[in-house]
Amino acid sequence: MAGKVFSCSFAGLECKTVEVQADISSGLPSFSIVGLGDTSVQESKERVRTSIKNSGAKFPLTRKTINLAPAQLRKQGSHFDLAIATSILLADNQISPQKITNSMIIGELSLTGKVKRITGALPITQHAKEKGFTRIFLPKENAQEASFIEGIEIYPLTSFKELIEYCLGQKELKRQPHSKIRHSRAHRSSLFTNIVGLEKAKRGLLIAAAGGHNTLLYGSPGCGKTVICRAFRSLLTDMTKSEILETTTIFSIGGLLNSETPIIKERSFREVHHTATLSSIIGGGTKPKPGEISLAHNGVLFLDEIAEFPKQILEALRQPLEDKHVNINRINSSMKFPSNFILLATMNPCPCGYKGDKKIPCICSQSNVERYQKKISGPLLDRFDIFIEVAKTSMGKIFSEKETTQIDYHKFINIASEIQKQRFKNHPRINKNADMNLKEIKRTCQLTKDSKLLLNQASKNLKLSNRGYLKTIKIARTIADLDQSEKIQQHHIAEAIQFRSKT
Repeated sequence: MAGKVFSCSFAGLECKTVEVQADISSGLPSFSIVGLGDTSVQESKERVRTSIKNSGAKFPLTRKTINLAPAQLRKQGSHFDLAIATSILLADNQISPQKITNSMIIGELSLTGKVKRITGALPITQHAKEKGFTRIFLPKENAQEASFIEGIEIYPLTSFKELIEYCLGQKELKRQPHSKIRHSRAHRSSLFTNIVGLEKAKRGLLIAAAGGHNTLLYGSPGCGKTVICRAFRSLLTDMTKSEILETTTIFSIGGLLNSETPIIKERSFREVHHTATLSSIIGGGTKPKPGEISLAHNGVLFLDEIAEFPKQILEALRQPLEDKHVNINRINSSMKFPSNFILLATMNPCPCGYKGDKKIPCICSQSNVERYQKKISGPLLDRFDIFIEVAKTSMGKIFSEKETTQIDYHKFINIASEIQKQRFKNHPRINKNADMNLKEIKRTCQLTKDSKLLLNQASKNLKLSNRGYLKTIKIARTIADLDQSEKIQQHHIAEAIQFRSKT
C-alpha cells in the first residue's frame, strides 16, 4: 500500500511543492529514497527509522520505498524527515490520513522523535497558502515565524509522537494564533543630529536616504566618515508589509531567524569587513544561500574603507547594483536572490590618507595616489550617485555654548518618501527615485529651461557618462521632492551637480 503527504523544497527564494510517496511491499527488509535527494535527504533514513521507534510506533520490517516527486527536481535539506516518517506510517495503516488531508508537513527529526527547527519556514508557509493547502505542520520553534502568514492553519509540533496521536484522534493540537506585523520605530534621527559639524555630509546623506541613492564618502582619517555612516541607519524609513515579508524571507532562507527575532521589522544595515569572502558577500556555497548584498535588500550595505576590498569582490558588485538582483549559477541549478540596497562606502583619498588635508601633509607619491584610487574602477565609481568630501570638524565646537539646531530629518524624508510612493504607485518594481529607468525619468522629471541649460553645461565640463547624466537628474528629483517642488529648478540641479564631483 502507498501513503502520500506533501512537503516543500526551495531553491533560492523559490519554493516547490514535493509529493512524498511511501510504498511498503513484501520482500527483504530495505529502505530506499529516490527522487534526486542530496546527502541530508539520504541520511534521513536513519533519523526516520529511530524516531519512529522512539515515538511509540512500529517501523515496518519489509521493503520500503520513498519517492520524492517531481523526480527531476533536486531536493536538499533535512526538513523532509517528518513528511517521510508520516508517509511510512500511512502506508503501513498505523495512522489515518483524514486529519492531515490537504496539509503540508515539514520538520527535521531527532533520534528521540523530537521535531527540530528548520530554515525557510516563512516562505514555505507562504507557498503552502498560495497553493491552496489549508494546514501546515511544522516545528514549534518555527511557529512564531510562520504565524505572520494569514489564511492558513498552523500546527506547531514538539515531537513526532504528537502528530501520531493527533492522526489517531487521541490528542488535539493547539493551533498557532496569527501575529500582526507591527512597525518598529526604535531608531530615529537623534543619532544623526547628535553628530557635531559635517553639515555637507549630513545634507548628502539626507538626500541619499530620501531617494535611495548609493553614496561614497571620502576624506582624511578621523574626519568622521564611519561615524556618520553608521548613524545613517537612523534615517531609514519604515518598511511596508510586503518589504517586511520579503526581507524576512531572505533571512529565513539564510537561517538567521530565531525565537527572539522571528521577523525583520527594520531595514537591514549590513556592515561588511574587507576580509569577507566573495561568496559571503555575493551569495553562494555548495548549497547556495543569500550573501550580504541580499541580506541588505530593502536596506543598506556599508563598505568601510572600500579601497581595501579585493578588486574581484568590488567588480562583482557592479551587476547586482544595476539589475537589483544576483544570479547564483551552478551546474544543475540557477538561483536568483534580490539585492536592491543602498550602497554606502567610505575611503581615504590616498594610502596615507592625508591628500588634500589642510593640516597634515601627504607623504604619498603621485604614482601611489593614482594606484590607490584605481583600486575602484571607473564603472563601479559610476554606479555611485552621490560623492561627499568630508572635512575635519574642529573639536572646539563640542564645547561651544551655542547648541546645534536640532533638525527633524525624518520629517523631510517622510515627505519625500510619500511623494515617491504616489509617483510610483502603479509601478511595483520601482519605489524610490534611485530605481527610475529612462522612461520614468522622462515621465516624472520635468526640468525648467534654466535647469536644462545648467545640466548640459555641467555634463560637458565634468565629462559625465550617460549613466552619470541620468543619476544627476535622479538626485535633483529627490532634492526637489524634499522641497515639495513638482518641477526640478535650477538650484536643484546645481546642488545635485555638487554631489557628482568624484575623488
